[in-house]
Amino acid sequence: MGRPKMKSSLLFFLLCLFQINKLGFCLEEEAQKSKNGVGSNGFISVTSFGAIGDGETDDTKAFLKAWEAVCKGGRNTKILVPQGKTFMLKPLAFIGPCKSSSISFSIRGNLVAPGYTWYAGRYPTWISFDSINGLVVTGGGTIDARGSLWWGNVNTRPSAMHFNNCNGLRISNLRHLNSPRNHVGLSCSQNIEVTGIRMTAPGDSPNTDGIDISNCKGVHIHDSVIATGDDCIAINSGSSHINITGIFCGPGHGISVGSLGVTGDFATVEEVRVKNCTFTNTQNGVRIKTYQNGSGYARKISFEDIIMVASENPIIIDQTYHNGGTNGGRSKSSNSYQNCHLAAKQRTQSGNGKGVRVSDVRYSSIRGSSASDQAITLNCDADLGCSDIVMNNVNMVSATFGHKVFATCKNAHGSFFASKVNCLKKY
Repeated sequence: MGRPKMKSSLLFFLLCLFQINKLGFCLEEEAQKSKNGVGSNGFISVTSFGAIGDGETDDTKAFLKAWEAVCKGGRNTKILVPQGKTFMLKPLAFIGPCKSSSISFSIRGNLVAPGYTWYAGRYPTWISFDSINGLVVTGGGTIDARGSLWWGNVNTRPSAMHFNNCNGLRISNLRHLNSPRNHVGLSCSQNIEVTGIRMTAPGDSPNTDGIDISNCKGVHIHDSVIATGDDCIAINSGSSHINITGIFCGPGHGISVGSLGVTGDFATVEEVRVKNCTFTNTQNGVRIKTYQNGSGYARKISFEDIIMVASENPIIIDQTYHNGGTNGGRSKSSNSYQNCHLAAKQRTQSGNGKGVRVSDVRYSSIRGSSASDQAITLNCDADLGCSDIVMNNVNMVSATFGHKVFATCKNAHGSFFASKVNCLKKY
């Protein structure tokens, strides 16, 4: 009588053990899926499309296949670049429009450019995104453009990453290294937020701007560290309502409006606010630069709560700007992304050569040290001049013990309060 019960109990035990093992296998499989991003929270991993991630194999086609599935496909709207892998990519473009109103690109691993140069006249950007609304690019990964292969060897160099016609763009928590030219370009877009970015390139690397903005409206860049060989942020023509806060800049050439009006262009920038930023060992601090043969305006610009640490030229307005460099073979303010729908009106008025007007510029609570004795330079055109320039609580000291700093002004009109800018002409 006892044996049937024993067999039954043994059978029940084995059945339970089988179910437990099956459950464990399923959990392990699901964990592996989650790790690789296959079907996990809507993510599609690039490894599911053949990407290897060994840093040497060309993974470009796998990335484009993953993009096609996400952009044109159904419910999965998130691409995952998995952590712990390095993906080598040739120049490529992710192009919309996409079916979904929001696409996520999670770069948790590393992206690296090829170990050789290419013809940048045909491929002016290493990685580009075009016509994608609601794009979110984040993840904590590193984007290494291998710029040292280009610096000093190739005149025309590509940007590392560019976003064109991407309304509602969000970029966060990424590290950019060593772009051949500017690290990130933003053009022809509205409602952009960039935060938690770290950009690094040698201080003597040519034209390696951090972020270049052109023909954009409503851009907020904040809480980031930019240390490169040129402008930390450059605000070019067609841009308005630009808000920049909490930026640590240096080395580099500071934060610039312009250059504007190159080759006689009609250029406009307005409603720019730069606040709570620190400039350390930069060639310039806050700068507005325009060409004499251009036209248009730079107006309604404010620089507030700025700290300078041994910045060579803390405050500059230069209405007679001349660029002796090559800008990597193309002008910052006349790149191929300038001719977009937001700039249609401006292009019809180009080249009248009257100069770019600079007006309504506010400098408030700017302090720190200048590496040069000439801490403030307001070099304005003899015919146009600069108008409504206000200096409020602007006080610089020399970074060199025993030296005194001074300001120079040419054709600059405005007012100053609690600031040592006696050269500014009051009305």
